[in-house]
Amino acid sequence: MARKIGFIGVGNMASAIIGGITSSKGTVAFEDIVLYDFFPEKCAAFAEKGAQVAVSEASVAQSSDVIVLAVKPQNFPEVLSALSDVDGISQKLIVTIAAGITVETVSSALHGAPVIRVLPNTPMLIGMGVSVICRSDVVGKDDFDFVVSMFEASGSVVLIDEAEMNRYISVTSSSPAYIFAVIKAICDGASAQGLAGDTLMPAVCDMVIGAATLLKEGGKTPDEQIATVTSKGGTTERAMAVLREQNLYGMFADAMQACTDRAEELSAK
Repeated sequence: MARKIGFIGVGNMASAIIGGITSSKGTVAFEDIVLYDFFPEKCAAFAEKGAQVAVSEASVAQSSDVIVLAVKPQNFPEVLSALSDVDGISQKLIVTIAAGITVETVSSALHGAPVIRVLPNTPMLIGMGVSVICRSDVVGKDDFDFVVSMFEASGSVVLIDEAEMNRYISVTSSSPAYIFAVIKAICDGASAQGLAGDTLMPAVCDMVIGAATLLKEGGKTPDEQIATVTSKGGTTERAMAVLREQNLYGMFADAMQACTDRAEELSAK
């Protein structure tokens, strides 16, 4: 019998998950999806394809076997309060994708329900995401495998212990923003040199994809790959010297630490 998957919150991440699980890589039919969002128009496109639209958080829980909590961290207290009175909530499988919200926070609010915590990232929107996943001790293997398969339909997964989760936010979840910033910086630098045109941004994006693929598949470390590009006395050597002088690596380390610190603050609330 097919599992009913409920989504509370239908923003970008929920939409990406739904797109994956209903794609050729997924195993879920739209008829087995139940949606609720404070803004009903967010559910409309999926409803046209056969998904059910619920009238409240509680009605999603009542109709679903797996409940995906896809709301912002600041909305969690009200959502958990709405779900806590649902009959049988402790037997539902809960998936949370909010930064900084721990398994224990969700499970204790929902009377010991099994909880899987996931950190997806925005490239899920094109099926190239990275989702970091951990679970509470009471989650069974079949349930865990099912949820892992949900996120594998939209990219790759990394299985970890929850103790590492807040640090992984800075590595895979917030980090697409760093890469977007690097791409913007390269394009801004090109513009400062008088380069422009519609081909500039696509060329930089293709360069980043190619460089990342070479690093992933080429069998060399980042330092070794830098060395393959850098000729003594050449242009890359001069550019890298400036990046070192400006403490590029230190800036990234500081940014990632700030990200982790904020995740810890959210976890402590």
